[in-house]
Amino acid sequence: MSKRVKQSVAVAVFKEEQILLIRRPDDDDELPGIWGLPAGTRRNTEAAEDLIVRIGRDKLGVKLVPVLRLASGMQDRPGYQLNMELWEASMEGVPRYPQWQWGSLDLLRSGAALGSLCCRLALERL
Repeated sequence: MSKRVKQSVAVAVFKEEQILLIRRPDDDDELPGIWGLPAGTRRNTEAAEDLIVRIGRDKLGVKLVPVLRLASGMQDRPGYQLNMELWEASMEGVPRYPQWQWGSLDLLRSGAALGSLCCRLALERL
């Protein structure tokens, strides 16, 4: 029996030498409380660019504009396979997400060590 495949996109937004980081909720099913990148899962045939706009609007409360696809990767997780693309995006507005910050890439190391694919891709590519 093959695992279902989840198509996701993570977004890297830069402000000078820093990157936009969000903290997953403490009750997150997979990676509670880690700092990572804004990300979302594609709906049906949704294009990556459309998902980036939706992440900005629905998750962050800002306008995100896709700039460039930076990397992609795959990870086997319990019950599914995660396929993720990492994109750079520009941002207009201030995030309304409950816990966010501008920080260095070093803040993604603990998430990568715990199995966050978006953190790993960012550290490998950026």
